[in-house]
Amino acid sequence: MATPSLLQALYQKLFGHRGPPDDPALYRLWETCRLSNRRSLLLTPVAHCRFVVMDTETTGFQAYGGDEIVSIALLEYDGLQPTGREVYQLINPQRPIPDASRQIHGIDDTDVRNAPTLKEVLPEVLAFLQDSVLVGHHLQFDLRFLNRTLYEWLGCKLKHPTLDTMLMYQAWSGRLAHYELEQVARACHIEVLQRHTARGDARTAAGIFEVLAQRLVDPKAPVKSLINQQISDE
Repeated sequence: MATPSLLQALYQKLFGHRGPPDDPALYRLWETCRLSNRRSLLLTPVAHCRFVVMDTETTGFQAYGGDEIVSIALLEYDGLQPTGREVYQLINPQRPIPDASRQIHGIDDTDVRNAPTLKEVLPEVLAFLQDSVLVGHHLQFDLRFLNRTLYEWLGCKLKHPTLDTMLMYQAWSGRLAHYELEQVARACHIEVLQRHTARGDARTAAGIFEVLAQRLVDPKAPVKSLINQQISDE
């Protein structure tokens, strides 16, 4: 097997950008990031697949304009049943939290002063996300923040299959519009608790996912058939 330094040189030659990191610990994280068994997951029946519902709160909306994650929540599902396993973590963004953002999610500088940074949290996050289909409402927003840091730090991005509960709702309702979490929750008769907190919004998205997945496909169908129901957000 080629060493990380040789792989990095090969990536540079073939693709014109840096490959895996030389540091052994970072290299293991890089492998975890890129080795999601996507093909196998897509062929797994919905009822037997591992899903992770994700939500984050941030300092603002610009993932590539200086904003950072201040909290993250991950909830595990075995098929359409919650397992009770979860990750919740406040994160130090290493920058002041604007008052406008604090008023939305209630997290201020004092709350995160002694919290770990995103890089310190990423090993636990990557381990939890491994071998799963990612689920969330407006999920690409959360993934932009994670992938930016992953690419800057490790030279990789998450390759997991994804399900966006807003796109699932569009597919089920046949109505193309931008829907906020509480709008979809109301249509699915899901109670909204702790709105604009990572854990609260993840739990609401999880409830929506349970309802819509069963409406869109037979649980015995492969995950790819559920993903294909989504109306593209491209």
